[in-house]
Amino acid sequence: MLILSSIAGIFGALLPYYLSRKHQLDAIKASALPSLAIGIIALIVEKSCNAPIAYELALVFYGASFVGMVNYRVLPQYFQVAICGFIFSILYLNASSFFNGFGGGLGTAAGITTIALYGLIKIPVLKRLVLKKDK
Repeated sequence: MLILSSIAGIFGALLPYYLSRKHQLDAIKASALPSLAIGIIALIVEKSCNAPIAYELALVFYGASFVGMVNYRVLPQYFQVAICGFIFSILYLNASSFFNGFGGGLGTAAGITTIALYGLIKIPVLKRLVLKKDK
């Protein structure tokens, strides 16, 4: 489940990001269109093959698509968005039940992963600011 969820998280984040950057779709459409397609495919697979994992993978893809809505100025590289999608899938598998009541677990988890990676990227900048103020 971990490998499949990670793949769904990575592609779920990258596809909307790609559609937004390269095809100039707004973030909501770039997230909604692939999520709708994956949701329909998951429904068909779940009903025809009796595979409940398809529903979970569709949820991971949908939640990771919120990560893919990030502006390119915040996360400018595809690799960074892919890392966020991976982290989202890990967070979803391990802690999604803790986010009930926080405006939706999927969106909250996507926000946490994006903010965390953005903060890690900015740490060298923060170090430079702190060192300049000490002098």
